[in-house]
Amino acid sequence: MKKSVFYIPCYPKNTKTRKIIEQIKESVLLCDKYGFVEAFFGEHIADKHEKISSSLMIAASLALVTKKIKLGTLTTNLNFYHPSILAAQIALIDNLSKGRLILGVGSGSNRSDVELNDLINQNNYLLSLEVLRIVRKLLNEKGLININSKNFKISSKKFGSKILGLGYFDNLYENRKNLELIMPALNPNSRNVTNCAKKGWSIVISNFCDLDIVKNHVENYLKHSSFTKKQALKKIKLARFIYVVKNKNDADKAFLKSSPYMQVLKIIHKKLSKNKLTGCFGNKKKLSDIAKSLIITGTAKEVSKKIKFMKHEIGELGSLTYVHVPLVNRKVFDDSLKLFSKNVKI
Repeated sequence: MKKSVFYIPCYPKNTKTRKIIEQIKESVLLCDKYGFVEAFFGEHIADKHEKISSSLMIAASLALVTKKIKLGTLTTNLNFYHPSILAAQIALIDNLSKGRLILGVGSGSNRSDVELNDLINQNNYLLSLEVLRIVRKLLNEKGLININSKNFKISSKKFGSKILGLGYFDNLYENRKNLELIMPALNPNSRNVTNCAKKGWSIVISNFCDLDIVKNHVENYLKHSSFTKKQALKKIKLARFIYVVKNKNDADKAFLKSSPYMQVLKIIHKKLSKNKLTGCFGNKKKLSDIAKSLIITGTAKEVSKKIKFMKHEIGELGSLTYVHVPLVNRKVFDDSLKLFSKNVKI
C-alpha cells in the first residue's frame, strides 16, 4: 500500500476559513515532500464545521505549489453543477496540475446542501451520473457541441465558430484519457461499491467504517469487478484515523474528549445519526466504543504492526489514506502526521 491523505476537513464552528486553508496547504506540502501519492478534499456548500465549499478550488489552489502528489476531490457533487461549467473547470484544473487531478463523484451527502440547490425531490444519484456522462463527452469532444439528455440540452452549434475557436471545450492535460474516477464507500452493501467495481472506477472506504464494514466493501468490490483480485484491490483506498506518538504512554490521549480525533468523530457521528447513516459503525453504539474501533494509535512501530495485521485481514489495497484532523497547538497531536510520514511502514 502507498500513503495518501484526506482532509474532511472538520473543525469547530468558529474556526476562521483562512486558518483551515493554511493548515491544509502546509499539510499537503509536507505530504508531497514525503512521497504521499494522493491528497483528497471534501466539500460541503454551507456547513459551519466543514467550510471547504469546493474541492475543485482547493485542488486548483494547490496545483502550482505541489510537485508530484495527485489532487483528488472527495467528492465533487456533480448534481449541483451544469455539465458545461463543470467540464471547463475540470479541464483547467487538470492542466494546472499537469494531469494530477482525481475526480470524486458525489451527489451531496448533506441534505441541507441538496435543499439549497432545490433538488430535494430529484433522484440526485442518477442526476450526478448523467452529469458525469456529459462531462466525459465534453472533455473528449473535438468539434462543436450538440448533446441532449434527460435534464440537459447543450449546444454550441448556433453561435460556435471553428475559425474563431468559439464553442470548443479544452481537453484534459495532454489530451489524456485516464482521468481516475472515485466514489466513497460508507454503509454496508453500498451501491457506490457495486457501480465502481462494474465500471472499473476506484473507491475510498470511509474512515468511519468499522473493520467488518471495510471487509464488506472489499468483498463486494471483488465480487463485481472484472479485474483480477490483485488489480481490483489496487483500485481500493482505505481512509483511517491514525494517531502516531513518540511515547507509547500518549497513545490513549486520542480517546480524550478534548482530542481533535474525538472532536471530529463526535461531530460527524451526530451528522450521520441525523441522516440515519450509522450502519458504517457496525454494531457499536457508544461513541467511545466506535472510537476504539476506528482510531489506530501507538508509536510508529506499533502502528506499523497494526496496519500489517489489517492488511492480512483485508488484502494489499492501493493506498492507506491518513485522515487529517485540526491542529490544536499541542505537539502530541500535531506531530502525528509527520511521524506517520517519516516513520510508519505500510
